[in-house]
Amino acid sequence: MNGIVFLALTILFSSGVALTVKAANNRRVNLWHFLVVNYAVCTGSLMASGGWRQIGSISPQIWFVGIFVGCMYVVCLWLFDKAITTAGLALSTTLMRLSAAIPTLGSLIFYAEPTGPVQMVGMVLAFGCLPLASREPLISRHHATEALKGMIWGILLFTAYGVTDFSFKILAELDPQADPKAFMVPIFCTALFVTLPTLIKQGKPGKPSLMWGTLLGITNVLTTYFWFSALALIPGSIAFPTLGLGVIAITTLASLLIWHEKLRKANYAFLALACIAVLLINS
Repeated sequence: MNGIVFLALTILFSSGVALTVKAANNRRVNLWHFLVVNYAVCTGSLMASGGWRQIGSISPQIWFVGIFVGCMYVVCLWLFDKAITTAGLALSTTLMRLSAAIPTLGSLIFYAEPTGPVQMVGMVLAFGCLPLASREPLISRHHATEALKGMIWGILLFTAYGVTDFSFKILAELDPQADPKAFMVPIFCTALFVTLPTLIKQGKPGKPSLMWGTLLGITNVLTTYFWFSALALIPGSIAFPTLGLGVIAITTLASLLIWHEKLRKANYAFLALACIAVLLINS
């Protein structure tokens, strides 16, 4: 299978993750039961496909970063659910993909990777267009206060997802030739370990949590596997903007056509500027 196919599958299943979280949120599925089932399916699928054979070959450094990423996976999905409630699917997904500015900045600072003026403009644009993602217009003090309340989840999601993306960069630098499953084992095992204790307080998951959690788990593990595989074959300058723009396009269309979300003119401007920023950052 070539890199373009892996990338196309990543876009498809990554969009599936966003749409599944939105559907579960819309049906008010218990979030923590939903996450537990998701990570149980991810871990079980990984182990059934031979991921357990990688455990002995995983270095302590990869375990350490993988544990951190596993914790961030839980945080990101929790924040994504909150952001969807306050800002809607289209804006939340765009904020998540716009966070490419953070790993780009991290690569510049920590790995001294060359960054040209075009990428710098993209990073400035990424941070500068964030206020346009607000559902409330910034006209008066009252509207500004309401907008800030709505935006806080989006900004936290932007930051958390960007940090998680940069962690993938660290994993790739630690062992560029590693099997993707070697990275996935500590990530999903940690995420399951973090969410599992919620069953003690909230009891067994119901049928909606089992159904939507299983669907999310399948799309989640496939997204991660295909993404690692795509990055091994395609330059990041092609992979990152294609993934970001592809997911933004699919989820925005779904939010408008399926859930009939209403966007302000400023929100459409944000979507357009965000797409430009993603292209510039990864140029």
